[in-house]
Amino acid sequence: MTARTLRVLVLVGLCGGTARAQVPVETDEVGAPAQGRPDLRPERVALEAIGGTYAGLAGYFIGRSLGTVATRMISAEQEPMRDRIVHTAGVVGGAFAIGGAVYAIGDMGSETGSFPATMAGVGAGLGVGYLLSRVVFRGRIPADRGSAKRKWLMATLEGSLPAIGATIAFNSSRKWQR
Repeated sequence: MTARTLRVLVLVGLCGGTARAQVPVETDEVGAPAQGRPDLRPERVALEAIGGTYAGLAGYFIGRSLGTVATRMISAEQEPMRDRIVHTAGVVGGAFAIGGAVYAIGDMGSETGSFPATMAGVGAGLGVGYLLSRVVFRGRIPADRGSAKRKWLMATLEGSLPAIGATIAFNSSRKWQR
């Protein structure tokens, strides 16, 4: 997806949200609509997915840093185990960053959702990303082989699928805050 296409999609979402905000809705004494489920707003969904993706990247690198510090005492003979621990710490840090960001963005205003459902969506997205990398891309691509386009596609899928899964799961559990 090009930057121009992304800008157009965000603009359409913002215009749609602005038009929808002009429609009056019956509310109860707290200010939340009396019944029903909150409508999906495209600008919020886009912000959840994009914000979750970037938060996940930051969380991954923070988790890897903490994993590196935690494994400093492991000997050089145990290097493969150390690499697995550092990578796992990065994935866990990224997963919680994605879930937290999607939940925080979605929980703004008078709407709320389920954090456990959001984290289940992150897990589903991680699983789908892992399967795609194994089936479509046949595992990790070494740094010295493979095309740059293929590497970027794989990194984009692995980075955005957990955020997309979290966004879908959060929005499936949305309700009015009371």
